[in-house]
Amino acid sequence: MRTENRLLIHLRFNTGMLRIKRLFHTIVYIVSALPVSPPESDGARERLLDAATRLFATVGYETATVRDIVGAAGTNLNAINYYYGGKRGLYQAVMLRELERARSFTAELPRAAHDDPLERRLESVVLRILTFFVSQHSQLPRLAALEVVKPSAALDEIWPAMQLMEREDLRALVGEALVDVTGATASADAIDEGVRAVYAQCVYFMFMGEMLQRAGSPVFSSAAAVRRLASRITVFSLSGLRALGQLGDLQ
Repeated sequence: MRTENRLLIHLRFNTGMLRIKRLFHTIVYIVSALPVSPPESDGARERLLDAATRLFATVGYETATVRDIVGAAGTNLNAINYYYGGKRGLYQAVMLRELERARSFTAELPRAAHDDPLERRLESVVLRILTFFVSQHSQLPRLAALEVVKPSAALDEIWPAMQLMEREDLRALVGEALVDVTGATASADAIDEGVRAVYAQCVYFMFMGEMLQRAGSPVFSSAAAVRRLASRITVFSLSGLRALGQLGDLQ
């Protein structure tokens, strides 16, 4: 009889535990299915984006901490994960917004016609590239400069978006300039060398822009000054490409 009582008690105990376990899993399922309310509501998303832009453009992606960002934005630690899925997602959002700001400005610049002389068409592309790199309308120049100096872990994910739309236009013009000299189509490697040479001149001013302004250089004093610089880069680039073509080593 005692053995039967013990078995009955043991059976009731196990049944009770099973019910508790099922109840626990049911509660967890219900809670997990509930909508998560945002940690902040009064413009938190934009404040995070603005604060992160300032910090990333000042110290870079790796150095800027989540605590620094939420502190500057006046939000809590959960806000970044809620709105952007983490620090890397926030960085991508910052880069995409600054890219759009820079592109919206360069899109307003005049474009040369297809039948314009080569120099005029190249100058038009150089002006857009140069403006893109030195524009004061976005933080992109500083963000890009920091990525060049110290590439972040997030660079691979944002690199495709950072490719300039003018790159293919520039490749076509460089190839045309080399054909004008040699009469033959240059290799892809030779064209890429020419493209890099043009880009390098524009990137130089992205790095040195602030120092040049502090030194009193009028290079960015007005839109006319930037256009003048683009014209000089174009003349220098065409002279270099033609000299390269005369060397005959373009295959």
